Amino acid sequence: MRRPTRNAEQLKRMYSTEDGRLRGNPGWEKLPFFWFLLFLSYRCTRRCSYCYALNQVDFIREMDERTFSRLLEFVPEVWKANNVKVNAVGFLGGEPLLRTDRIRRVMDSVYENTDGMQGFLYTNGDTIDSVNWDDLRDIQWISTNITDIPIEELSRRMKVVADRSNVIGQTIVATLDDDNLERALEITRFGVEQGYRLRYYRNLYRGLDAGYKARLLKKYHELCDLLEDYVSRGYDVHTTFLFDTLIPTWNYESSPYPCGQRVAVVFPDGSIGTCIRNHTDKTGTLFDADPLGKLRCGSFHYDLRRPDLPEECRVCESRTACQGGCPNDRLMLTGTTSGKSVVCEIHKEIIPRLRRLETLKTGRGADAGTPATG
Repeated sequence: MRRPTRNAEQLKRMYSTEDGRLRGNPGWEKLPFFWFLLFLSYRCTRRCSYCYALNQVDFIREMDERTFSRLLEFVPEVWKANNVKVNAVGFLGGEPLLRTDRIRRVMDSVYENTDGMQGFLYTNGDTIDSVNWDDLRDIQWISTNITDIPIEELSRRMKVVADRSNVIGQTIVATLDDDNLERALEITRFGVEQGYRLRYYRNLYRGLDAGYKARLLKKYHELCDLLEDYVSRGYDVHTTFLFDTLIPTWNYESSPYPCGQRVAVVFPDGSIGTCIRNHTDKTGTLFDADPLGKLRCGSFHYDLRRPDLPEECRVCESRTACQGGCPNDRLMLTGTTSGKSVVCEIHKEIIPRLRRLETLKTGRGADAGTPATG
């Protein structure tokens, strides 16, 4: 039997409107505008070729107790200074379920010292049968990476999560390496029919490989065709964060992406940065004064207002969702954070299709889905 959680009390505080902290535009009040992304350890049960940590870090390091104790102070300190109403705290790695005791201690500190946050974690699910679920009682969202396991095993693992945790939403994550690109439609059918959210990432380490990008775009169109069919049959399809963390229905010129301005990435050695994908560009440490100031980095702003974007980005019909594309992707693949998105041609074709999915949902009277971290 699952233990009672503090979620109801947390949500009441976090979504209340009585103070002047920054919050999303109408319809987006529950979207977190500040993200704490915690890499407490690089230890893992796998060595996936597309893993950001594996490709950038040549050692395995777990946060020591002194640094972890400082982290428990750091999160509330930054929360008090950031003036953002809805915050999220996420646990990544490595494999975060190898140290659930630390997840519990972070969430305890969050509840004791802030107005609460959306709690989420990414896991490959390998240790799902031995987890201490009491440590995870305050986690609201769990995303399970399918890696290379059969869908039958993924289904079993997600059922374990549903039965033993307090999560209010689960997401299937798939990085589209050659194998997952081939079975993406099969993964989608399973996810939609079981009521899970889906999230697909391209394999960044395929670089600017024209052949891979062509296959990726073709598969994205096939996925949209399939999802249109599911929408027509009454299924609730979620498009927020579906492809490479895009928010397709965002129609404000201001950016919804926190990169370089409203995100705190913490690494196992106690250093901090501004990008979830870049584990080498560090802006400071947990022990520095003015930690919020250390987390502001114009180079990583994922924002249409960047002065180094070409004019074509500012007039593009997909600009509010694309926001010029991920600056770190540009840095890794071209050596500079300036210029248009490295997947511009994909965004131009796929964002309108994702918007069409939302229009079809609205047309049949379905709930378009509440943006969240899941």
